[in-house]
Amino acid sequence: MNLFNQRKNKAFGYKPKFQKEEQKPSNEMSSKWDELKRTRKHQGKTGIRLSGWLIIFMLVIVLWYVLNNYEL
Repeated sequence: MNLFNQRKNKAFGYKPKFQKEEQKPSNEMSSKWDELKRTRKHQGKTGIRLSGWLIIFMLVIVLWYVLNNYEL
């Protein structure tokens, strides 16, 4: 019984039809990619901080409104 044996994925040996020579990946692309990741990560943190501050600000305003209208 093959209940616990997982099937292996097929491996394809694909070669482009019109590629004439072997191309090596350039370091230029990886350096650009690393730079992009670094800048996006920095921008993401500020976005989270800004949305967090906005949520806290809105909660304070709602709480202030509720407590001002509360009578004993």
